[in-house]
Amino acid sequence: MQSGQCWGDQRVKNLTEPIEGMDVLVTGAGRGLGRGIACFLGQIGAHLWITSEVEEELEKTAENIRGSGGWVKTRVIDLASESELSMLTRDVKQGSSRLVAIINNAAVLERQSLQQIQRDSWEYTLQVNLTAPVFLTREMVPLLSDQGGSIINISSRAGVLGFADQTAYCASKFGIEAFTRCLALELSGSKISVNSVTPGLKIKPTSITDADVVALQSTTSQAWSDPAILGPAFHLLACLRGGISGCRFDAFTLANYIAEFGSELTLEQLHAVAEYVLPGVDE
Repeated sequence: MQSGQCWGDQRVKNLTEPIEGMDVLVTGAGRGLGRGIACFLGQIGAHLWITSEVEEELEKTAENIRGSGGWVKTRVIDLASESELSMLTRDVKQGSSRLVAIINNAAVLERQSLQQIQRDSWEYTLQVNLTAPVFLTREMVPLLSDQGGSIINISSRAGVLGFADQTAYCASKFGIEAFTRCLALELSGSKISVNSVTPGLKIKPTSITDADVVALQSTTSQAWSDPAILGPAFHLLACLRGGISGCRFDAFTLANYIAEFGSELTLEQLHAVAEYVLPGVDE
């Protein structure tokens, strides 16, 4: 953990605004962490724009949100497709006048050794995991500029550690960490927060679909934690309007801090719990 900055006892709540009735864009919301985030935010009243490449999974998420009285728009999209990404940005720009948070969650993971990697699989991984978040965020930032907002990039341990047979995935997540820090510096002093988040819990892997879960033994799926546990962490980060930026958080640890301190959580405590705090941002 890093801090090295004096933040006093200023409350984090003073740098947040409610997201109830406001628009939040979550990519990769058809399963796993993305579904958990979207459903949690939908339950508290955020208006969700959600994407997935698999229509059946996306509709299941949408049904869960609507079942709790939430508002949701769905877009089936291959984020590796430049034309489909352009259509998504057009739809959001035309349909949302109150976007306050972007959660770049969608990712793919294909385990391959260096000798097994093919150029097409390498490029596809980088396009979905890194290129799409960069260019989607670029198009959405103007929507956030006036009222402020939060950009949350989903990372993982693969963003700070190397893993055998995951060269493309690790490269993309290292890139997400770099993108987060660069953009935080660019937007320093604005009302836009930019942070990266790793789950901190063992949840269903990115590459496993709902159909795969059915085929797996129950003991395997039971070992995965419910991503809804992490909901309070993403809620807090989605409510930020500048002031806390360039940080890397463990969502599970942050959720526990929120449970313990609630609205009394201070900036000093938040920066202390961060795994990384980028120097020179909003000091």
